[in-house]
Amino acid sequence: MSKKIFLSVLILCVFLAFLAVKLKSLYDPPKAQLQLSTQYMEAVGAQESFYGIYIQNVRVGQLKRLILPTRTGYKIVEEARMNIRFLDEKSELAMNMFGDVDEQFRLKNFLFQIQSGKEPIDIKGDLQNGSVALTVLARGQSNAYTIPMKEPPVLVSGIIPHLVKKGFNEGGAISVPVFDPSTLTSYDATVSLLGWEKVKVEGEEVRAFHLKTVFKGIEVHGWVDETGSIVKELSPLGLTVQKERVGKRATDFFDARLFSSIETTGKIDDPRHTSSLTVRIDAKEDLKKVLARYHDVKDGLLVVSAGRSARLVLEPAQYLAASAFVNSDDVQIRAALRSILGDRRTDRDKVAAIQEWVHKTVKKAPTFSLPTAKDVFVKRVGDCNEHAVLFAALARAAGIPCAVASGMVYATDGFYYHAWNLVHIEGAWVPVDSTFGQFPADPTHIVLAVGDISDAIDIMQFLRNIRITVVEAG
Repeated sequence: MSKKIFLSVLILCVFLAFLAVKLKSLYDPPKAQLQLSTQYMEAVGAQESFYGIYIQNVRVGQLKRLILPTRTGYKIVEEARMNIRFLDEKSELAMNMFGDVDEQFRLKNFLFQIQSGKEPIDIKGDLQNGSVALTVLARGQSNAYTIPMKEPPVLVSGIIPHLVKKGFNEGGAISVPVFDPSTLTSYDATVSLLGWEKVKVEGEEVRAFHLKTVFKGIEVHGWVDETGSIVKELSPLGLTVQKERVGKRATDFFDARLFSSIETTGKIDDPRHTSSLTVRIDAKEDLKKVLARYHDVKDGLLVVSAGRSARLVLEPAQYLAASAFVNSDDVQIRAALRSILGDRRTDRDKVAAIQEWVHKTVKKAPTFSLPTAKDVFVKRVGDCNEHAVLFAALARAAGIPCAVASGMVYATDGFYYHAWNLVHIEGAWVPVDSTFGQFPADPTHIVLAVGDISDAIDIMQFLRNIRITVVEAG
C-alpha cells in the first residue's frame, strides 16, 4: 500500500470514529419509559452493519446489511453467505436482497437472488394495487404470479426499522404484516418489546432492548442497541446472527443433517416395505394438535397404514392451479407430460407413470434452496424438495389434484425431514414419494404440513422439539 493511500485510509478511519461518537451523542435512550425512537435513524441516515452467522456456536456464514435513505423512503441491501455440508457434498449458499421501501419501511419492490450452484434464481416483486406481483426467473425462463395482501407488507429485514419508525412501548405487542422473498410467503409477525438488557457482542457488554418476534409459530429473540441497530438474533433452531465490527468470510461448514434429523428411539429394519406403523410421540401439545390434523393420534400413539391418509381433509380443486414453485403451466413441462403418459387413461395409471419418470430422471443430490419445478425439469438434479415440486407440476398438468407434503420419514437410522406428494385419485388422498420411487408411499411418512414447498418453513420449529419412539412396524 502506498503512503498516499495509507494516509487517506487513516484520515477516513479517524473521521468515521469522530462521526460515531458524534452520532451516539444525538441519541439518549429513554430511561423511565422504554420506547423505540426514530431520532437515531433520522440523524445518521445510511447504516451499514456486518454480522456473523453461527449454528450451534460454529461460524458458518456472514451477512452484510445496508440501509440507505432515498427521496421517497429507503433502500435495503443484504448480502448473505452460508457454508453448508450434507453428507459428502459441500456448498456455499448465497442470498442477496435489494429492496425499495417507503418512509415506514413498507414494501415497494424487491429483487431477491439465491444461488447454491452455478445457476441463480432471481425473484422480482412489486407492490401493485394491494398485491405483490412476482416474477420468478430461472435459467432464462420466467413465471409470473400475484399474491394478494391485506395491507402493504414489510420485508423481513425491515421489521425492526419499521417499528423504530412507528414506535411502541415496553410490554406492548404489535402485529406486522410481513412478506418473505426467500419463501414467497406472507404472514403476520407479532413483536413484543421485553425491556432493556445487557447482551455480550464480541466479548463486550452492550445495552440493548430485547424483542420477541413470533411468526408461523416460530419464536425469534433479538436485541437492538441504543442506535436502533440489531446486535443479536437467536432462533429456536440454534441459529445465531451476531453483529461484528467488520465482515469476514466463514471457513467452517454446517452439517445440514443436524437440522433435518429427529431424535428417534427404536429401529425399523425395512422401512420401505412396512405396511403399518405405530410410534409414540413426545412433543408439546401444539405439535400433537398439528399431527392430529393428518393422522390418527390417541394417548400419544400415532398410527399410520400404507397408502392411506386417514384424517386428511383437503379441497382437491385448490391443488390444481400452478404456483410460484409448482409450474404446471410451463410449456416444456406440459410437452414432456404427453410422452410420459403415453396412452394411459386412468388417474392411477397416470400417477404411476409420472412417479416412475421423476424417480428415474431426477438425479439424487442435496441442494440448499427452495426449488421451482421449471428449474428442476431443466437441471434434473436435486433432493426430496426437487422431486416433490416437479412431480406436483406434472400431476397438476395432467389434471390430477396434487399437494406437497412436508414432514418426517424413517431413513436408515431414524426419522428425518422429508418432502413428498399427496394425490387425489378415486375419491381419496394417496401419498406418493418419487424420491424413493413409491406409489403409494410407505407408512413411515408422517405429515406435518400440506400445501406448497414453501410451507415447509412451518415445520422447522418442530424438528428440534420432538422425540419419536418406534412401537411397532408391520
